[in-house]
Amino acid sequence: MLDPAITSFFAERKEAWRKKNISASMHEDAVKEKEQECEQVFALANWLPDAAKRAGQISVSTHPCTFSHPSARKNTNGYASSIIAHNKPSADGFLRAGNVNVKPDALGNAAALDVYKFLHLELEDGQTLLSHIEQESELVKSLLSLPNLGYQALRDGFLNMVRSDQEDVSSSKIKQVYFPIADGEYHLLSLLTHSGHLYELRRRLDGLRFGEDVKQARECRKQNQFYANGYREIYGLTTIGFGGTKPQNISVLNNQNAGKAHLLSSLPPALKSRETRLPKSDFFKECFTAWQAKEVLDALHRLFTSEHNNIHIRDGRDYRIQQYVDLVIERMWQVRFALTEYQGELASDLPLEQKIWLYPEFESQRSEQDEWLDEIVRYISRGLLRHYNKGKVIASPVLLADEELLAIEKVVSNSKELLR
Repeated sequence: MLDPAITSFFAERKEAWRKKNISASMHEDAVKEKEQECEQVFALANWLPDAAKRAGQISVSTHPCTFSHPSARKNTNGYASSIIAHNKPSADGFLRAGNVNVKPDALGNAAALDVYKFLHLELEDGQTLLSHIEQESELVKSLLSLPNLGYQALRDGFLNMVRSDQEDVSSSKIKQVYFPIADGEYHLLSLLTHSGHLYELRRRLDGLRFGEDVKQARECRKQNQFYANGYREIYGLTTIGFGGTKPQNISVLNNQNAGKAHLLSSLPPALKSRETRLPKSDFFKECFTAWQAKEVLDALHRLFTSEHNNIHIRDGRDYRIQQYVDLVIERMWQVRFALTEYQGELASDLPLEQKIWLYPEFESQRSEQDEWLDEIVRYISRGLLRHYNKGKVIASPVLLADEELLAIEKVVSNSKELLR
């Protein structure tokens, strides 16, 4: 007694044959003749030998070369080798053959696809008919034992679908990579597409996008209703086609999916630009430059080079120093805000007083202690002098006396609370 899967296979094939060869306008006698012909064509004694001969026209492969080029299978060196990867699964985190359980693909003569379907029927025990043939089970021995052709001849014919030549043959139509190894030698690698992974990805993506639960969830969203399970959305998908109008010329899986596969977006991540530079070793050298205070430094230089020395000149000097301090405070808040949003590891080479002054985790310490604040006042005072004398903004700076440094520190000290 035949396995139900085999019986169903032949029933479907017969029905398809009848639809193609029998029409409603045919005479009753002609219909009977066609029915008899159908039974003859699909009788095991006739169909199995023919299928065994055609099995070699199809090659089972996990990485069909025809995805690189439709004509890659046949070339001047013969047929490109059929690659069947049998990798063991491993929890190594890689998407590779063995870690995703998919069925092997097949390529070759599209007229022999019925033989591929026959050999890959899943029987009652969960194994395919091809597996039974490889194991020489009793079911196969009973099925392939025909009076007009020996069992071994039929078995060898069907196994041609999974046999490969001893010699590895590539094709010039397949992308090649010369991979160097020791002593000036190299391996020539042929890059192939794992079609099982390709269409497993499509199956999962289609499930995420068009599954029944997803339809219900989207409908709830459209109606502004609550849906407990929610759903996921995949953006930036691209659909790629293989084989054009003849997807069957590429592979069996390609034909079953109408030649269409999905590609995930491989664009680089969109990085948010950061306008404020973060300090690594010194705020006053990396985040606040002389050119950012050019207008203030120019005004100070005019006062320093003035021939007059009166209260108005000194008030003007203090006013410009305060402007410099205000620019430092403005930059301080920009850096503090940028640091609160920063996700990476903060620099450890920054002096402790500057860390207390700028880093968000020292916010409470800033309000409770004062020692660091005195150091910041000195940083700002020395920074103004350095920008004036060596910032390359002022062409011929005036040599300043200690009195000017003390005046600068006095003005900066008046802004201590604003620097916290």
